[in-house]
Amino acid sequence: MVFEWSEFIQKVREFFRERGYLEVHTPVLLEFPNVDLNVEPIGLKVVECGKEKILWLQTSPEFSMKKLLSKHKKDIFQVAKVFRNNECGRLNKIEFTMLEWYKIGADYSYLIREIADLLEFLGISKEYKTTRLEHAFEEYAGVVLSEDEEIFKNNLLAYGYEFDDKEDWESLFFRIYVDVERNLGREKPEFITHFPQRLSSYAKVVDGYAERFELYIKGIEIANGWSEETNPEEIRRRMENFARGRDLPFDEELLESYRDFPPCAGCSIGLERLFMVYKGINSLDEIYF
Repeated sequence: MVFEWSEFIQKVREFFRERGYLEVHTPVLLEFPNVDLNVEPIGLKVVECGKEKILWLQTSPEFSMKKLLSKHKKDIFQVAKVFRNNECGRLNKIEFTMLEWYKIGADYSYLIREIADLLEFLGISKEYKTTRLEHAFEEYAGVVLSEDEEIFKNNLLAYGYEFDDKEDWESLFFRIYVDVERNLGREKPEFITHFPQRLSSYAKVVDGYAERFELYIKGIEIANGWSEETNPEEIRRRMENFARGRDLPFDEELLESYRDFPPCAGCSIGLERLFMVYKGINSLDEIYF
């Protein structure tokens, strides 16, 4: 399996190099953590030049690559080891390999087509479909999705769902989405689009929807991408929201880089999960050597 994994990684690199992307390498240990919704970074106590400090293992190379984008404005990609706390199961590990790339002047629809080309290049699939998130909720959960918390809760009650009234919109959404996800991408790779503004992450929001997608193959989330929001004040607001109650420091250098950030789209793929699909494997445990 070790040699098949190596050949797979080389194929991925070949795909992006042939399209003119520059491969980059950024630090794994960061002065500041990635701040993202539902992702827990891992802090390490280290001694540097005789002084104790906390460094953070990257949960993705996103922030470091965005600093490069701000300075150099080139199409870039990276294959990186990333680390996320509190992960377990057949589809999740604390340490895994992430492919991340950014295309200057593109939006999320471009990335959907590019991933489709990657899947065909790897021999995984020549076909794909796109589905709006609210349509997936209606089809597989029988629920009309609303971004208004009161309306959403009333919809859940109408369809027979039970919940504690103290649960907020996000917790209820993700509880149901777990069941929806199992049905996605069963016949062919499926891109879920039109995420609510609440779930925009760092994506641009247009007409009340995030320009964002997630790719599913046989019920497994493979990719997460979006048209990048470039307004520095909006990015700060979102970071503050994601960090609320978590006592995470902010990277002011990153926020400053948004002062000269190019229009672009970015995406990440968990490569072990994609390899599972590529080889017909059922668990990440079958990959690790």
